[in-house]
Amino acid sequence: MEARLILALCLVLFSALGGKALADGVRGRAKALREIVEGLKRLRLHMTGMFEPVRGALEHSDCPLLNAIADQMGRGEGVPEAWSALEKRGSRRGGPLEYLTEGDRQILSQLFSGLGQTGREEQELLLASAIEAMDRQRDSAQARVGEADRLYGALGLLVGLMLALIVI
Repeated sequence: MEARLILALCLVLFSALGGKALADGVRGRAKALREIVEGLKRLRLHMTGMFEPVRGALEHSDCPLLNAIADQMGRGEGVPEAWSALEKRGSRRGGPLEYLTEGDRQILSQLFSGLGQTGREEQELLLASAIEAMDRQRDSAQARVGEADRLYGALGLLVGLMLALIVI
């Protein structure tokens, strides 16, 4: 009987932890979007305020995604080509695009298709538009973090309790 009780407690604990792990994907997206928004703000400052070239501004963004594009540009590619190459391989686990949704990627695709192609005023508008859109995405993701924590935490706990009842 003691072994069953210990097994039941372990099932409850591990199921609750599993529910929290499921919520980490939502939390990861919110964190990635926060980094991208801050990186885009620094990119705008360096490109339009300090008149740095695109690659240098991307390198100074302190954003893993934008730094990866700068690295790709170091191989002789332009911004759109660097984004396209990164988009093809960056969605893997641990990649810079791992947590981003299709909507997030569309916003970034629109930005990178025109980045460095026009004058300062147009670049300012392009970056401002991308920052605003990504800011909305970030706010939406941040709101979902609390919901996901409660939902997946409760779901994991309920599954664990159900399994514990079956074991006992």
